[in-house]
Amino acid sequence: MKIRLEHRKGKNGSGTISAKFYILREKTNVHTSVDCDVKDWDPIAGRVKISDKFYSDKNLIIDHVLARINNVFVKYRLRNRTLTRSLFYKSYNKPDDFDNFYIFFEDQIKKERKRLEASTITIHKTVFEKLKQFRPTLHFEEITEEFLVDFFCYLHKVYKNTNSTAYKNMSILKKYVRIAIKLGYIEENPFNEFAIKDIESKPVYLKENELNALIKLYKDGDMQLNKYKTLQLFFFMCFGSQHIGDAKKMEIDQIGSNEFYYLRQKTKNIKPKLIHVPISKAFKWILNDIVGNRKKGFVFENLPSDQKMNEWLKQLAKEAGVDKDISHKTGRHTFATYFLSKTKDLNTLKEILGHSNIRETLIYAHVLNEDKQIGIKCFNSIAI
Repeated sequence: MKIRLEHRKGKNGSGTISAKFYILREKTNVHTSVDCDVKDWDPIAGRVKISDKFYSDKNLIIDHVLARINNVFVKYRLRNRTLTRSLFYKSYNKPDDFDNFYIFFEDQIKKERKRLEASTITIHKTVFEKLKQFRPTLHFEEITEEFLVDFFCYLHKVYKNTNSTAYKNMSILKKYVRIAIKLGYIEENPFNEFAIKDIESKPVYLKENELNALIKLYKDGDMQLNKYKTLQLFFFMCFGSQHIGDAKKMEIDQIGSNEFYYLRQKTKNIKPKLIHVPISKAFKWILNDIVGNRKKGFVFENLPSDQKMNEWLKQLAKEAGVDKDISHKTGRHTFATYFLSKTKDLNTLKEILGHSNIRETLIYAHVLNEDKQIGIKCFNSIAI
């Protein structure tokens, strides 16, 4: 990248100095705010001549502008990011007295000492220690909506924080992000889009004993064929994670010995994504019951309507002693809830469910908190 300094002559022989260069073939201009007469400008050296009374100060300003320009290019090179003309201006116009977000935080926390209680300061520092564990180096432009969601999941998975605690941590981070925005270090507020929908609502799912009750009813075999098929589809989703539309479109040759794959029917023409799902013994059991010796074709044949099957599912749940208003979507919810309760792995669950954003997966985060409540009861047996 070559920078050329240019003197733009005004009416009285005086003019301003500008730095001109190209970014991805786009001409880019940065004004230095330095004025001098054309006779006092050396275009070859790119310096204000000694004949100008303030030549030393003016050359210092020019050097500072050139250094700031080069600094933007260096930062983008080191982070292996493509610099555009628009991104250059945004980065150039930011204040440059803090190299990263953590140095900025340390400066701000010193100012907060006069206003906040010592215990509150300690809490704020604890949040930033968690943040450093998650991302040892953090630049202002890296604080995006995706980063916030990933950190929120990290609080759940690594620190075992409840939703309430995780949100309190995020609100403290939000406070300093807002200060950074106000002072010009961050342009767009990433918290504007940080809204985890339905995070407090719990999807209907079956616990292990409830699922076993339905399996027992199925194995007893005392039901009409269509109800039998209804439970087969339901179990297929419980152990395979699909939406009902995707499960019904599954073909036998999409299923291997260790995993199966499919494209979401809803998004295959908009944003196609091949989803791979590992196969469990439970999945193999129900698959064998459904397909028998068939090697080709759809997994499911001649199914009743979705509405009718959902009606029958409610009836079958009552027969099995399951006091829940279930439908076929309960199958997918059961898979997700059971998987998360055993693994605590939100990111892997996100991939298995085919979610485009982990915010969708977070509707199952209640499991993480429920497991804590169960775990703490181990102290109830202590004789006190």
